[in-house]
Amino acid sequence: MAMMLATSFAGLSGRCTSRGVGRWLQLAALVSVSAGTALLASCSTDSRGAATTTSGSMGIITEPAPVTDPTPQSITSEPWTFESTAGRLISTPNFRIYTTATSEAMLTRLPTFAEAALKHYTSALITLPAPDAPMETYIMGNRPQWERLTMRVMGSDADPYLQIARGGFAARGRAILWDIGRRDTFTIAAHEGWHQYTQNNFEDPLPIVYEEGIATYMEGFRWTSTDRTTPQFMPWANWERFGQLRETVAEDRLLSLDELLREAPQDLMSRGGDSTLDYYAQVWALTLFLMEGDDGAYREAFTQMVSDAHRGTLRTKIREGLGGRSASIHAMRRRGIDVLSLYTGVPTASLNAKYQEFMRTTVKTGAGQAISRGESPHAKEP
Repeated sequence: MAMMLATSFAGLSGRCTSRGVGRWLQLAALVSVSAGTALLASCSTDSRGAATTTSGSMGIITEPAPVTDPTPQSITSEPWTFESTAGRLISTPNFRIYTTATSEAMLTRLPTFAEAALKHYTSALITLPAPDAPMETYIMGNRPQWERLTMRVMGSDADPYLQIARGGFAARGRAILWDIGRRDTFTIAAHEGWHQYTQNNFEDPLPIVYEEGIATYMEGFRWTSTDRTTPQFMPWANWERFGQLRETVAEDRLLSLDELLREAPQDLMSRGGDSTLDYYAQVWALTLFLMEGDDGAYREAFTQMVSDAHRGTLRTKIREGLGGRSASIHAMRRRGIDVLSLYTGVPTASLNAKYQEFMRTTVKTGAGQAISRGESPHAKEP
């Protein structure tokens, strides 16, 4: 299967406040999409850089086995050394996790968390296959180690990545992170893990707004009450994105759907303030709207878009529905094209009105109680 070559960042600013994860990408977004789209302009390659045949374009898809829960016997740990620092290689059915982190509480939960996140990626939207081969994830014990690893892995392309304030990134099918505290590291791993999965397994890239929106949709989780080492992924259980959305609504900073389709995070950096954080809160809400809004009216169209990107027919559909120029713009920039209306058949203006209403209802008085339970504030009373 041909692999999508792309780049994504997740970073946390140096401010350790109650908004912690909500400060993602404030700096990193400046370089993330531009780096990714430059790579996407090249031919289709796999994560190792070798050219391959796009089976999706020929209509031939061989689905690997689905993701299943790992057994204790399927998780192993062995010594691994980075430079002179002792670390571990933790192997699971679908991951090779190289780490120099020393938190036993985090390391104990990490393999189960990674596999549970992958199971969520492959079932939350549509049924997607497990990776063809284990994916490589690096979680370094501190930033200096991460910087040196980044220079080794990215070579002459490393400079933009080294601007990241806290967190890490996903590139060329690998996630390269560092330990910034248990909760934040797990949340970043969930976000970047989605990018890592699509880079390794999708034939065509999704438009930026949906790729980032789905990544935020995958962030929300809670530890189960009976087993504090097992995560339960719940897209609504994302207090950071909810809090930012509430502030954005209160201060009348909402972007229209048309603006979201045209913008990329780095476009918003020059505006200062919380523009980038507003963007990520809104794409989180957009994904929830497309999955659940208007009684699920757009879910089938949205998930078909995801399926087409996985199979390698998205670009063809854009070319057939919107023309060759639009397909070229998508291939080069992954934004500015109204792919959503192509799939839903609903004009952007009509979708926007309902989307804006959805966001305002999401942050209505008392909605935080539902968010704290990982439930939709739109749920109807029985």
